[in-house]
Amino acid sequence: MKKLLCLSMIFIFLLGCENAQKSNGFHTSYKDYSFHIGSQSSVDVVVNLDKVWGRDYDKMRTFFADTAKFTFSDGESYDTIDGFLGHVKKDMDNGGSWTMDHAFAVDLLPGSGGELVNASFSVDATETEPKRIIHEWYYVIDEKIHNFSQSKQIIIE
Repeated sequence: MKKLLCLSMIFIFLLGCENAQKSNGFHTSYKDYSFHIGSQSSVDVVVNLDKVWGRDYDKMRTFFADTAKFTFSDGESYDTIDGFLGHVKKDMDNGGSWTMDHAFAVDLLPGSGGELVNASFSVDATETEPKRIIHEWYYVIDEKIHNFSQSKQIIIE
């Protein structure tokens, strides 16, 4: 009888544990959905891209889907990886160094589609640019980036 009571208590305890995925926030295009934590694998794509950014353009190319779209903080947009890489090369010619401050992934529709990865970079001042923080969003599906969007915040000291 004690064994039955003990097993019953364990069963009730296990059923009582809620393991629902937490979410919050909203998106105006998806009124009934909220954001969930994304996966580390999507963050790893962006971290690994940063390791070759501006150093190995052939390797950079492998991180993006053939149909990827790109928008930079200066308003320039590209529909091709070649246009994107040309812009990166131009930016790299201006010099400066950066540090990745954070990266995290969120998922609006877990299990369908991709995830949004946000990454933030502190960038040193150059002769032509002040010190700044760059914020980038990457839309990652199956470990390929399909969309890149960038904004910048000037640091006034």
